[in-house]
Amino acid sequence: MSNLEFPVEVSNLTKVYKTRGGGVNAVCDISLCVNVGEFVTIMGSSGSGKSTLLHLIAGLTNPTVGSVKINNQEIYNLTDSERTRFRCRNIGVIFQAFNLIPTLTASENILLPSLIDGKNKVSRDKLDNLLRILEIYDRRRHRPDSLSGGEQQRVAIGRALLIDPAIILADEPTGNLDSVNSANICKLLRDLCDKEKRTIILVTHEKSIADWGDRCITLKDGRIENK
Repeated sequence: MSNLEFPVEVSNLTKVYKTRGGGVNAVCDISLCVNVGEFVTIMGSSGSGKSTLLHLIAGLTNPTVGSVKINNQEIYNLTDSERTRFRCRNIGVIFQAFNLIPTLTASENILLPSLIDGKNKVSRDKLDNLLRILEIYDRRRHRPDSLSGGEQQRVAIGRALLIDPAIILADEPTGNLDSVNSANICKLLRDLCDKEKRTIILVTHEKSIADWGDRCITLKDGRIENK
């Protein structure tokens, strides 16, 4: 696992999107800290700013104001390429849309981060072990169109876990799944936190999903209602 020893620290984070009519405040002056090995859920209705906040923490969107420190590194002091490398080696991102390559098998989709990074060769044993943990070893040679929604999400999670990230950021990871598969995905993430001490930040609009976390942060209109 990545050797990150410091929490995720967000300070005075603001994101304003410019429109013809002025500006839209997607995230407004948010400060929070997520401890190492903590499972935090961020809950809010559509348009509350929760996905924007997660993308800011991941370094996928530049803030208008504020900072994000991960392992004591201010990620927005890095260049775009440096930030991409930092994310590829330390943060696993899981999206609601599985974002799988349709022409690749489950195994090949999981291996994509190692191909992008170019430095970390993945052993067959490591890949097979990950496939077994995700309970999709028997589906490893199947392409996305022959996998169920739950299996596709497990492939997406496998891709995020391949780099052994200390931090997992999940954006509505159960949004396209039924209740049984949703619970299975949440249990998998809960186990990763409890057994491997991964830090997890999960965005959701469902209370039943938010309840899997150690702590729930509620957003409304881009602001924190509670911590």
